[in-house]
Amino acid sequence: MVADHPAVDTATPQAAVVVQDRAVVPLSSWLTDVLAQCGRSDRSLQVLSSPAARITLPLRTVLQNPKARWVIEEPDGSGHFDGFSGVPLRWDRRAGFVVDKSAGADTQPAPAFLPTGEETGSQLWIDLRLRHKAREGLVLGRAVERLADLFGGADPAGWGTSEPALSQWDTARLTALCRRRAPGATWTVFAGPGFAEHPFIGMHRAAAVAEGVKETVTFAAGYPPGVEPPVERLREVVREFAEQRVLTTMTAQRLPGRADLTYAPVWSGAPAPVGVAIGAEAVSEIGTAHAEDAPAPGERVGPSRAPAMWYPLGAGTDPETWREFRALMDHLQPEGTRRRA
Repeated sequence: MVADHPAVDTATPQAAVVVQDRAVVPLSSWLTDVLAQCGRSDRSLQVLSSPAARITLPLRTVLQNPKARWVIEEPDGSGHFDGFSGVPLRWDRRAGFVVDKSAGADTQPAPAFLPTGEETGSQLWIDLRLRHKAREGLVLGRAVERLADLFGGADPAGWGTSEPALSQWDTARLTALCRRRAPGATWTVFAGPGFAEHPFIGMHRAAAVAEGVKETVTFAAGYPPGVEPPVERLREVVREFAEQRVLTTMTAQRLPGRADLTYAPVWSGAPAPVGVAIGAEAVSEIGTAHAEDAPAPGERVGPSRAPAMWYPLGAGTDPETWREFRALMDHLQPEGTRRRA
């Protein structure tokens, strides 16, 4: 039961609240266990921390789920606010922390959430989706190694089912774990070494599907102020996996943030898209001519008879590029599913 879990400080009929009094809060094994129990009991996971705390990318990914929340206590202890939006929160005896709507349309972010003026670096986020044919010699995790080399400048150092990723990186062991858990999905985290040219961290997920094995990699690399992420290398990623005939989709975005890839409950700026790729199957489904006639200029990548498409959207510094991204996504929907203007 969630209420009996040693990591849960308060449980309500709809939420489990975990208080984390530490400088950096990772997605620990205790939190992953609470998360699983919340799923079984249909509760939301709410992590409560101080305004001085930071969270890691894996935990951020979990807490951005609609069934979760990052709760920050005001510096003076007078109340609480959401760590991602800054909106004030109030306590509800059934749902835990919920948005405080008492101010109506005049609700403003908490002062502690407002930017401090401190210069931050930037982060490059890549969501890569591959589909492999099921075969005896299939090795998973090589996409992680390629992204790590191109954008972090080092091989992955560790992996595991929670943070910290203490097991030495090993694609054979990762693949073996995924095979043992099949047909269920396997979710793991990975991280780069301390000596990497640029810090990197991410999540890997493998799942059996009717067509084979679906591999999803969420990868983030951090860059200090004044250093531009090498977004031109994204095309190389698309080309390589298109030529291997395993690419399904890839999206990349850039956002202001700490180079160490931790996240404070302070507004740092809006992300912006960098590029989108679709694999040969999607291109075939919507038609090559339609794929090339997109609102964002694209280019064929990979085998000439079964090309993928890569749509670069800029350096990721202009949030207005989301309009171009949305228009592109609408255009790439298969016939019959596109939204009407």
